[in-house]
Amino acid sequence: MRKLALALVLLGTCLGAWTTAHAQGEDTLRLMREPTSFTDAIDAFDEGDPFDANLHVAFERRRTAGTIQRENGVGIARDSANWSDVGDWEHVRNELVLGADIGVYRDLMIFARLPLVLSDTREVLYPDGAVPTAVDMQLQEPAVSGDAALYRMPFISPTRSGVDTLNLGTAFNVLNQARRPEFPTWMMLFEFRLGIGDIMEPCEKNATDCDAGVSRGTHAFRFESRMSRRYRYAEVYSGMLFHFEWAGRAERKFSPSGSLSGYQNVRPPIQGTFTAGIAFIPWENRESWQRFSIDLRLQGTYVSEGRDYSPLFDALGSSQHPALAIENLEGRPLGGSTTGLRRVPFNGLTDVQSHGKIGGAVAIEMQAARYVRFRFGIDVQYITEHVITFSDGCNPNADVDGANDSRACLLNRDGSANLDEGLLNPHHRPVIDRAGNRFRLDGAVDLNLFVGAAAQF
Repeated sequence: MRKLALALVLLGTCLGAWTTAHAQGEDTLRLMREPTSFTDAIDAFDEGDPFDANLHVAFERRRTAGTIQRENGVGIARDSANWSDVGDWEHVRNELVLGADIGVYRDLMIFARLPLVLSDTREVLYPDGAVPTAVDMQLQEPAVSGDAALYRMPFISPTRSGVDTLNLGTAFNVLNQARRPEFPTWMMLFEFRLGIGDIMEPCEKNATDCDAGVSRGTHAFRFESRMSRRYRYAEVYSGMLFHFEWAGRAERKFSPSGSLSGYQNVRPPIQGTFTAGIAFIPWENRESWQRFSIDLRLQGTYVSEGRDYSPLFDALGSSQHPALAIENLEGRPLGGSTTGLRRVPFNGLTDVQSHGKIGGAVAIEMQAARYVRFRFGIDVQYITEHVITFSDGCNPNADVDGANDSRACLLNRDGSANLDEGLLNPHHRPVIDRAGNRFRLDGAVDLNLFVGAAAQF
């Protein structure tokens, strides 16, 4: 009996200790104020916490690869599926991102990010690494016999590096679950991205007379709405992002020779992204400011039609092919005279068809202590197929000036009949933009590996 009583006492003691510990764990979960990093806006002037600041450093390695195809023959239907592989494209970019967050008041903060491009390499190789056949070579040749190829294969771009953009923004929590448990956490984020680096120029590797640059030279405004809610061991979240980009310092690339009525696209694509995810938090300790979470995320992005740096930017932009190297005219000469017509060079940018991106990410976030946080993971996106040389010969939305019939789009540039109305598009280059000559990206996979650390004060 004594042994049984002793065993019951010991069992009761253990159950009591386990129950107490479990209750403390539940209290810790309920009391954890900070959400995961997706909706975490650092604050200031809270009771016992007058000032907050974070310093960030992160490394990202992004590899995008896909197959470039070309249409088989001029004169085929514009929506024909008659495409052939002409190259395997790969783009690898390594970045070191430095950043800082500063709490302004309560749930309001300002932030800055400075991406430093350590290396940026791009190349177009023969499909599957094979030696080109006669058909492959023909796809690189223009329709006019005797002219040079559009670009040499394999084509390797120079390795770029340097400062790309300076990102400045603000974020604040309209609602905060930690302050009002009946509501979710809702963050609004505004960001300006300023292209401050040397603007990219189309170059081939080892070219001695080309300053490749590293920045798109564009500026961008980003608006994002994020929302999350904590349910004990999990935090569910979603977000909507709008990205609007304009030419900025690179205006001469998007509108060479100034603003012309015939241009159809002079702006980069607009992007919209939807994000949904869940962060599992199997363990955290409020007293020691420690947390471990596993973040699973899905994303979908729509990219509109626009003028952009395509996978063939370097190859086509540095081409010596006469149809690309010779300047276009603003319109059609009258009586052989080009007086008053501006000359429009080709600089590698092309009109790109609208397309989508869909994928997901897996990340692990560790709050090691009050002042240190680590995050690392992988992000994979599939880029849908889309045409990358897409400039129409005419801009039907432009009004024809009756006093200047030379600009009327009544004939093709080669003199053949054209039923389209409007103004000649100075961006149009028949050797790459005309149906039967166009290029497209037959889908691509974007793989991003990232690791980062934050010091929190």
